[in-house]
Amino acid sequence: MATANRTALIEQMAAEWESAGRAPAGVRALRSVAARDDALARLVIGSETESPPCPTPYDLVAHMRRASGRAQREAAAHLVRVLLREAGPDPFLCRMLVQALVPGLVGVATALRWGRGGEWQDGSEFFAELVSTTWVVLQEWSGQDRPYAVLDLLSAIRCRLRRQLFRAKDLRARSAGGLPPELEEQPGRASSDLERLAALLLELHREGMRTDDVQVLYAQHVLGYSIAELSAMTGRNRRSLYARRDRGRERLSA
Repeated sequence: MATANRTALIEQMAAEWESAGRAPAGVRALRSVAARDDALARLVIGSETESPPCPTPYDLVAHMRRASGRAQREAAAHLVRVLLREAGPDPFLCRMLVQALVPGLVGVATALRWGRGGEWQDGSEFFAELVSTTWVVLQEWSGQDRPYAVLDLLSAIRCRLRRQLFRAKDLRARSAGGLPPELEEQPGRASSDLERLAALLLELHREGMRTDDVQVLYAQHVLGYSIAELSAMTGRNRRSLYARRDRGRERLSA
């Protein structure tokens, strides 16, 4: 029953998006953004000789969901970066980003065990909270240009929900006279260390380090994802993620 409730909520979002993603107002908003980015323009506006493959926001999100292989995933990630950068007072682009991020949100929910142990009644209520948090983060970050927008967004969303989970566990632990294991962990590195590592990875990327290697290192060592979580979120097998991580570490230590 719990799984059915989660699926029902995701299906409801998809049904609403099928209408909203084809509405004239949404098409106009997307075309306005596409005029400012060549890659997006090819998909949304097309050219004098070719019709656009993704003329509506609904088509574009479907196109992004179908991305497979390194080049297509990078192209889809670029589109998220553009949409976040161009999102402004018009809420439609944020709604579009929410829909594009649904597979990643399911990965976050899975990593957090669908809110088990938290203040939510079931997985469906937890996922609704996850979507609401996504909207808040998108509103706060609208207009920012982030090289790793997808990973940054999912990380921020995950961290906010984890804090809520920890608060709930902390309250129960206090009433029981102890602390939950998560709160007994050693504190993480200072943010300045993480900022230096992030800057180093971006510099190595500019110098030719493979994008996949940079993304795995960035996600694991800056954003704090485990390989298992990355596998669930991206659909890539763990062996390939470990290989990218190890190759990137060799470059870092060279």
